[in-house]
Amino acid sequence: MATVAIIIPTYNNLPELRQCLKALSQQTYTDFVAYVCVDGSTDGTLEYLSRKPYEFVKVLTHPDGRNHGRNAARNLALPYLHQHRWVAFLDSDSIPLPNWLEAFCTSAKENEVLIGKILYYAPFGPNPWNSYRLWRSNTHRKTKERITFKHFCTISAFLSAAVFQQVGGFDPAIRRHGLGDVELGWRLQNMGLRFRLIAEAKVWSASQHTPAQALLRYYEMGRINLPYFYQKHPESQPYLFGGRWLTSPFYSFLAKAMYFVVRPTWVYALLGLVPEWLQVRLLHYLVLYAIMRGYGRKRPPTFLRQ
Repeated sequence: MATVAIIIPTYNNLPELRQCLKALSQQTYTDFVAYVCVDGSTDGTLEYLSRKPYEFVKVLTHPDGRNHGRNAARNLALPYLHQHRWVAFLDSDSIPLPNWLEAFCTSAKENEVLIGKILYYAPFGPNPWNSYRLWRSNTHRKTKERITFKHFCTISAFLSAAVFQQVGGFDPAIRRHGLGDVELGWRLQNMGLRFRLIAEAKVWSASQHTPAQALLRYYEMGRINLPYFYQKHPESQPYLFGGRWLTSPFYSFLAKAMYFVVRPTWVYALLGLVPEWLQVRLLHYLVLYAIMRGYGRKRPPTFLRQ
């Protein structure tokens, strides 16, 4: 069997999946199989895949044919991973460069989790959220921050297939957007694995959300996924989203005072009026605010409900 298993969850995004698979067909490293995990798609994805567009594609589906979330979809590949040495993760709306897999394979070590470089693009013109994602992905390198579980991202990642099986795959209880990757990263780090950036393993990823849409997703993550994460891994609290700003009464009070003085509504209104270097920092301010609102079980900000 192939040395590498590539796991790709997909849900109702057939046009992007076509591009992703075409990019995989152009890889310089070819000893792989791509497990396309169809998560209840109703947009013709299964019909397209039934025509066997590429020999390296293996299609997996849930027995009930329903949508169960990305984590449960990725876990469909778990029973087959004993046939492979390595596992790579890729989103179905991502486009890997031709040497993506080769860069991972030439750097792979059993005790490491490799993370690729993500290049974000906006398909509908200039997008402040795209700039913010690029800024965030570069921050840890500029500040020389150590790569940890927080940076684990299945848009582009690579590790031992045996380790992925041993850790039990993803947590299917995390269904909504956010923290599914980080939760697995936390367990991998606790197993003693190190995380390393492989800048040559590049993937283009579509940044399809407006700032309001993205912030609303962070709000939902703070409301649903973050409390679950803290309950499952209470020792992780100091390391996620400032930790103490959400869980310490004193720091929570300071944060609320800050947001009372510098109103998020005003900050949001400034996004289209300031240069990009300030824009990304204002969005960072709003991200924490959205998470705090969700975690505090408060209604989403008015400017996100318009």
